[in-house]
Amino acid sequence: MEKLSELLINYKFPKCSTRKNVLNGSDTHYEGFNLGYIRLIPYQANLFGYSVQLSNQTKNYKKTGDIYEMINKVAKDNIPDFNYSTVQLNKNYKIALHKDRRNMGMSYICAVGDYTGGELLVYFNGKDKDPTKIDIKNKFYTFDGTKYYHEVADFTGNRISLVYYNIITDTDISEVAWREIHGQKKCDIISNKIIFENDYVIAIPTYQRYNELLKKTLPTLINGSVCPDNIYIFVANEEEKAKYEVILPKEWYKCIVVGELGIRNQRIFISKYFPEKTKIVSMDDDIEKILMKVEDKMDTVCNVDKLIRNNFDLLNMEEFKGIHMWGVYPVNNSLWLKEKYITSDLRFCIGVFYAYINRHNDNLYPNILSETKEDIEQSILFYKMDGGILRFNNITFKTKFNAPGGLGMDRFERNKKAQEYLCETYPEYCKKKFRKNGTPEIFLYKKKMSVKNNV
Repeated sequence: MEKLSELLINYKFPKCSTRKNVLNGSDTHYEGFNLGYIRLIPYQANLFGYSVQLSNQTKNYKKTGDIYEMINKVAKDNIPDFNYSTVQLNKNYKIALHKDRRNMGMSYICAVGDYTGGELLVYFNGKDKDPTKIDIKNKFYTFDGTKYYHEVADFTGNRISLVYYNIITDTDISEVAWREIHGQKKCDIISNKIIFENDYVIAIPTYQRYNELLKKTLPTLINGSVCPDNIYIFVANEEEKAKYEVILPKEWYKCIVVGELGIRNQRIFISKYFPEKTKIVSMDDDIEKILMKVEDKMDTVCNVDKLIRNNFDLLNMEEFKGIHMWGVYPVNNSLWLKEKYITSDLRFCIGVFYAYINRHNDNLYPNILSETKEDIEQSILFYKMDGGILRFNNITFKTKFNAPGGLGMDRFERNKKAQEYLCETYPEYCKKKFRKNGTPEIFLYKKKMSVKNNV
């Protein structure tokens, strides 16, 4: 217990805001997380097709593996005959009076730390009667938290409680089983770690946008069931890297990579950084949410991981054979989006959110002269190489264009130079156009998908 106590006291717990029934007063969150399986709320279960999945903290085995192994060892030494699906960890919080709503059967609970007080209070005779005070420091106690109200007594010092319980019933459908049944990416659980075949990576190029990344794209991904081990952040230099490391929670991403300055240079660096055939999803640092048009209204995509995997799966279809890139609609306007509408001709795949199967080919890298419109040249280059681009015209995103940092706000002259370069270089694919305020833009000709053999 002593080693477990030291490990958990020093571990930076994430904020938990989903267990609202255990919060006190006006509190909106506390430090806590669970390891093992979690049951999705009904809305998510209906949307995803399964009701049970491994928690994000469990999938992020690189960060929590030592903790998971130790809490399993403690359970084996102390409660060897109890089978459990999940362990809830709570740090330095006086859990409010509540019943467990999503557990099944008996639970085992213990607490570690250098605290005093902090007994478990169980109301066996009703919440209006005096509770039974139980000392659980460095020892296990079992009771049915779904039947009896319980809370934590006042305490001082570091107190971390561990609740071992079950959520799985015979009627639950697990994510693993669902993917196998539906022919999705099969996965195996090895030492409590989930591993997907043909996984993808998220590449986020960013420059001087620490707070945007912290408040927008990273939460969008983490809350969207994307495993943090899939997320790579690319910065311009070591100084930038140090700033990002201070601000961003380490459990939210795999690593921060020093690449190159400039979005065009950074995108090329990203492609060369990953091996060929890697499925790369490029996302800007200030995406607040991913949106999909459903029944004439815009819905937030809750499972971003599932969306990405399904989009890549379509590239395997015979009708899209040879296509290596997919993108989304570039404008957040529900009137223009088309429900269930996918195109494979030449369309603009905006650099805010797009994906591709990686190839180390200089013919796919935009020219420096197209900076500020390098995503337009990249769309043309992939179309020329593959004969088509997959674009989901029912999917878009919420972001703020031309925000400080990144490419900067003053782009008029650079847009003009990029426009001239693109129209002179690819006259059969694009022409000049201008906004009402005179801003130079590009119009792409919608060329149909042609047959290529670049599989």
